Amino acid sequence: ETYNQELEPHTRPTEPQSPPAHTPRPKRNREHFATIRTASVLTRQIKEHEQDSELREQILGYKRMRRQHQKQLMALENKLKAEMDEHRLRLDKELENQRNSFAQEMEKLIKKHQASMEKDAKTVSSDEKKFQQHIQSQQKKELNSFLESQKREYKLRKEQLKEELNENQSTPKKEKQEWLSKQKENFQHYQAEEEANLQRRQRQYLELECRRFKRRILIARHNVEQDLVREELNKRQTQKDLEHAMLLRHHESMQELEFRQLNTIQKTRAELIRLQHQTELTNQQEYNKRRERELRRKHVMEVRQQPKSLKSKELQIKKQFQDTCKIQTRQYKALRNHLLETTPKSEHKAVLKRLKQEQHRKLAILAEQYDHSINEMLSTQALRLDETQEAQCQALRMQLQQELELLNAYQSKIKMQTDAQHDREKKDLEQRVSLRRALLEQKIEEEMMSLQNERLERIRSLLERQAREVEAFDSESMRLGFSNMVLSNISPEALSNSFPGASGSWSHHQQHHPSGSSQGPHWGSGGLGAGSSHQGSHHHYHSSPGGASMQQGWGQGMQGGGGPPPWGHPAAGPLLSRSSGGVQNSPQAMGRTSSGGRRNAVARIFDLKLQDVV
Repeated sequence: ETYNQELEPHTRPTEPQSPPAHTPRPKRNREHFATIRTASVLTRQIKEHEQDSELREQILGYKRMRRQHQKQLMALENKLKAEMDEHRLRLDKELENQRNSFAQEMEKLIKKHQASMEKDAKTVSSDEKKFQQHIQSQQKKELNSFLESQKREYKLRKEQLKEELNENQSTPKKEKQEWLSKQKENFQHYQAEEEANLQRRQRQYLELECRRFKRRILIARHNVEQDLVREELNKRQTQKDLEHAMLLRHHESMQELEFRQLNTIQKTRAELIRLQHQTELTNQQEYNKRRERELRRKHVMEVRQQPKSLKSKELQIKKQFQDTCKIQTRQYKALRNHLLETTPKSEHKAVLKRLKQEQHRKLAILAEQYDHSINEMLSTQALRLDETQEAQCQALRMQLQQELELLNAYQSKIKMQTDAQHDREKKDLEQRVSLRRALLEQKIEEEMMSLQNERLERIRSLLERQAREVEAFDSESMRLGFSNMVLSNISPEALSNSFPGASGSWSHHQQHHPSGSSQGPHWGSGGLGAGSSHQGSHHHYHSSPGGASMQQGWGQGMQGGGGPPPWGHPAAGPLLSRSSGGVQNSPQAMGRTSSGGRRNAVARIFDLKLQDVV
């Protein structure tokens, strides 16, 4: 209705128009808007606008799809990056927790070793006192028995002297008393010297056994220190191996995650490109169909418009024919008048008749030409229209085929570039991963070398310190008059007869840390210095190698003769010889060889142990 109302002023221009103030304004929108154009023009423009809108909507949809794909790729990359960061943080936290736990375990182990060494030091100090008390009690018993035997021997000797004096009656009594007092005085002096010698030998024996005890404790403590250091170093080695295994496992995990994320991104990109190419092909096919449809519509319109054009051309030819007929009629009239003027009046009738026949003949020829022109024009226009439409269809098909081939070539080029990009990304990732693996292995090798150097340095410093301690102890022993051979000589009786109350704390460590342990190389199990040859698995605090046998020898020296010794010092020689063989002569005899050879022996043993470690 609004459209009819808008067309009424044009269909009825003579009617007076009402003022604009009194006419209601029609509602204007996109479908019904005020215009002065005809309905055919509006219909054609609406169709063209719809076609343009369809093409524009297609382009806008394609752009919207491209933006959506880009956003999807960016969102996926951000998600995978966040996942990678989270995974890396989790692995770093796991490694840090493991390192902290290893540090705590190592700290606990060091504190445990320190507490054990302090406890053992206290135990050793107590056992040394017990050892001294044990020897002193035995020596006290021996001294008491020796004094009792001296008293009995003195009484026996006194009675023998009295009997000898009573048998000899010729000797004066005063002389007998003087001789008896002199013999008593000599015997008492002899017994006092024997008692002093016994006390001296006991004192030397006590010092010797205490020195042996301290040396055995020193060697045992060195072995325990070596076992503790070996345990600590093996613990560090185990922790470092576990840490390196975790680093390699983290590297494998990161590598797997990186390749998985790269495959995900590449698959997503390939899928989006496939969708994009499919959309482009669909749009191109729709565009081709639309172009062909428009061309067919155009051809149909041309076919529909062809009668009108033919009619106009036919009218044009007819008008030309009419004009020609009018010209010929005018020419005929002029010729008739001229002939009538020049010919006699009696021949006018024959002339007019001939002119009329000639006029009819020429008009018939013109009519035939007119019909022939119309037929030729109709046939020519129809053939020309068919050829033109066929040529347009062929050109359009060729154009659309070229455009489709160009699109396929462009899509193939994009796909090849995408595949090349994917291959390049994979190669770059493989190179980064291999480089990171090489750097990690180099780092592990450097840490292992550093740990090995630290291990060798710890062992070297420990062995050097222990060698210095043994050398200082042996030097102090030599200064005090004790031979290293005597100190290191442990008799089977001493190994089998330990004093009562000895706890054997160092032996407890040796049981828990055997010298033949499978952890690491065996180093330092036999002690250090000149005392390494006698050190074994026995670390109890034994009594003296001389033990009871030496003390029994001292007692048997006074009782085994069967008779009284001479009134001089006849028994001092054997007693001194027995004692001097282990106490007095040994330092002077060993001093000639041990002072120069001890350092070389320590150095050789240290080199051998260091070679075993390496």
